[in-house]
Amino acid sequence: MAVRVLIVDAKPARSQRLESALREAGFDVLMTVDETDDLSARMEAQEPDAVIVDADLPSRDTLENLGQLGRRYPKPVIMLAENEVPDMARDAARAGVSAYVVDGVAPSVIRSLVDVAIGHFQAHHQLRNELKRTQQTLAERKAVDRAKCLLMERHGVGEEAAYGRLRKIAMDRRLSLSAVARELLDDGR
Repeated sequence: MAVRVLIVDAKPARSQRLESALREAGFDVLMTVDETDDLSARMEAQEPDAVIVDADLPSRDTLENLGQLGRRYPKPVIMLAENEVPDMARDAARAGVSAYVVDGVAPSVIRSLVDVAIGHFQAHHQLRNELKRTQQTLAERKAVDRAKCLLMERHGVGEEAAYGRLRKIAMDRRLSLSAVARELLDDGR
């Protein structure tokens, strides 16, 4: 199945060359939209695998828009610029752009560029998800530890007995240990 690409570009002549190169490389170009269009609506309707922004000088609004889109519809974004602008690569990276290329792209290179950007995006996205899971696990463990301490203080028992009580409540109520711990901590305040 071909990678589905959405092009964002204000200049039809330039976007036609890019669209032709993408199709020649085996991509499915969904559509070309102007950077002033409602990108959120286009992303939702088209569901692209990647977004290519072809711009002389992307505006701050465009970069901000891309950042918001990236949070709502996480997709790899490749930005092509004709001229190098100081700090633009850094600003593009902060907005969630996966690749930033200056001075055009030869049609023979477009396939590898998009493939690498997609791979980089997926690896980064996976790391972010792992970080979120790790942070959630850590927060759950902290809640369980605090709940054990609360039970130890209230009932004058050791850590093992407090953990046993917490576990029994969780099993009896068919809840996770962390859910019971959070309830206990909320009730203890």
